[in-house]
Amino acid sequence: MQFGTTRGLPVLPLVTPLLVLALQLLLMTPPAAARVYTLEECIEVALIENTTLARAREDLRGADASVMSGWSGVLPHVSAGATASDNLAVLEGVDVKSSGLTGSISLSQTLVDGSTFARIAGAHRSRTAAELSLEFTRRQIVFETKRAYYSLLRAVQLRDVQEEAVDLVREQLRKTQSLFDLGSASKSDLLKAQVQIGEAELAFIATDKAAEIARAGLALTLGIDVTTEIEAVDPAEDSLEEEITGFDIEAAISARPDIKSWEELLMAARRSLLASQAGWWPELSLSMRYERGVGSHWLGDLFEDPGQNYTRSTRVSLSLPIFNGLATKASVDGSRSSLRSYEISLRNARLAAAYEIESARLSAEEGRRSVEVAGQSVLQAEEDLRVSEERFRLRAASMLELIDARVAYSRARAGLVDARFNYEIAKAELKLALGL
Repeated sequence: MQFGTTRGLPVLPLVTPLLVLALQLLLMTPPAAARVYTLEECIEVALIENTTLARAREDLRGADASVMSGWSGVLPHVSAGATASDNLAVLEGVDVKSSGLTGSISLSQTLVDGSTFARIAGAHRSRTAAELSLEFTRRQIVFETKRAYYSLLRAVQLRDVQEEAVDLVREQLRKTQSLFDLGSASKSDLLKAQVQIGEAELAFIATDKAAEIARAGLALTLGIDVTTEIEAVDPAEDSLEEEITGFDIEAAISARPDIKSWEELLMAARRSLLASQAGWWPELSLSMRYERGVGSHWLGDLFEDPGQNYTRSTRVSLSLPIFNGLATKASVDGSRSSLRSYEISLRNARLAAAYEIESARLSAEEGRRSVEVAGQSVLQAEEDLRVSEERFRLRAASMLELIDARVAYSRARAGLVDARFNYEIAKAELKLALGL
């Protein structure tokens, strides 16, 4: 097979790479645009997709099942059965065959059993505790979403500040190069400007990495793929966290869902102790049975004339435990130990809640003052930079002085960004600690 040539060169070797390149361009998938999320949208997604919250919902369903299981001990039990039989008896050499079908229905009912009723009460308390725990987990997820969202905004804005710093030092390098070419700047000034560009670019790489990690952290909190491109929207001024100034710490502790959950668990432990002690109490039960047999294998014959050829029994039983191998005593001792453990846990939870509230209050106050100071620092650093640039232009200041002013300005802007979002996180944390 022969191929055409162009100016003596084979056509195929030239065409093949072009075809491959065209195919690659057709198959190339354009990068997905980042989805823009507001804080409210992130909270909605987290409340649906977050795995921690999903586990808390399953715990509540398990508590519902425990309540249902407890009630099964006092509800009547009804059962029915049927037995078919074929019998052969040999009497004095004569085979005697018989067949029949027997049906029965029975009912049993526990009348008095303190242990079962105590367990039912405890199961209801545990169910309420699981519901309160779910509510506290929901509030924690809301806070963690806010923290991750504000952390992403902070990281992105810090990256933007550093990117502007890189642009600023590049512009300064251009000016210094021009002055050097005109003989108005020294070689040392030019080298310092070049070094500052390298340092600024390294800092930008670090802030860019921090922004990507913060984006993945928000996706993890939402319960979605951590590679999802997310763009956070800076909330408006009226959408920021409300500042809380006055509150009653004891009332706040008592209103927290996690504290209420511990209180319910403590009540459930008391019911569990009562259920163990009921092992020494008498039990009263009732059972009834109806049984009828027919001389055939046809199930329908059991329902013909049910008022004939049947037996019926009713039984009331009273049992009093005397000695069960110390099992009841062991159960009571274990329940008492568990009750004391819950009492200690509740006390520890209240102390931890008080600490969380006080710590969050102090962080919020610190954050508010930090934002004020950082704002003033930016204004001062901006003015210092303007003066330093003018002095350097007039050769009244060295390149080192200008670099110091520029670094101070970038740090001041980064400090304001950091202080602002730390304050928003602190306010959200105080809201969570107060049970709001």
